[in-house]
Amino acid sequence: MKITQWLRQRISSPKTVEAAQAEQKPAVPVQANAAASAWADVALSNGHYRLEPFTEGGICVVMKGIPLEAGKPKLAVKLVREQWLDHAAVRRQFSNESQIVRELQHPSLPKFCGRGLIGQQAYYAYEFIEGFPLIHLSQEQGRFPPSLVRQMAPSLVRQLLEQLHHLHSGLKPVVHGDISSENILIDPRQKLYLVDFGCAHFLRQANKESYQWIAKPSFISPEQARGESWDQRSDLYQAGILFYELLLGRRWNVGHSKRDKVLFAAATQRQADDFLCPEISPAISAIVAKLLDPDPDGRFSSAQDALKALEGV
Repeated sequence: MKITQWLRQRISSPKTVEAAQAEQKPAVPVQANAAASAWADVALSNGHYRLEPFTEGGICVVMKGIPLEAGKPKLAVKLVREQWLDHAAVRRQFSNESQIVRELQHPSLPKFCGRGLIGQQAYYAYEFIEGFPLIHLSQEQGRFPPSLVRQMAPSLVRQLLEQLHHLHSGLKPVVHGDISSENILIDPRQKLYLVDFGCAHFLRQANKESYQWIAKPSFISPEQARGESWDQRSDLYQAGILFYELLLGRRWNVGHSKRDKVLFAAATQRQADDFLCPEISPAISAIVAKLLDPDPDGRFSSAQDALKALEGV
């Protein structure tokens, strides 16, 4: 059976794509005014929608927007939680995030569909992506055999590096800052979609503000863990973690608590080029080791350089 057929069957059954995504972070109703509550019908900048709870984070929630008018796309509607509405840094970063998404022009990145207010809550919307969180490939080994995930890993990471090259080399270069298997969706055709730009910055701003917004503890880069400024090479380190976990089917960061994970990242050592051998080929092992170099200057200098190395294997 071809991998694409296998993946399509696993994603479609027994769980639906949307159910699998919703499991990742249990959704809760938005605790604000009645207009923004769960299942509310609201007027957004591009039409009327019914909002359904979808997923949540500590600062924002994401609602699924079901169009009430024919011909409109389903939306992901991201809103700042009520308790953060008066926080200046949160407001500034949310505005920055929506501006970044607005300027994205890539078929595997969110397609901006508008922004505004729902009651007192700022929101922005992008087209809803039908995909399956990549974390399930590495954590649900009963449904996704490690041998097949390992076979898929180079192709999946290649797609991610192509998206990162697009972000890092545009007219207004963007660093994502929160690459993780939770923030990447995969569809039945094995196409990847990078989402959640909550930590992202335009590169020109990153050195001034990025230290405040860091990745998930399991994917944090050494410079983020140390509270230092970070740039596009932090994205490459996180891509290296993803590559490692897809290949080996286990976590890179072995810390148990959030504090342990940060300490692990801050103190991690350079791996030998052959550290994944004999399970993984020497060429792939060397690429992963370079991506995971704790010194940003020791990593690939760009996503394009990492992509060339991977394509040369």
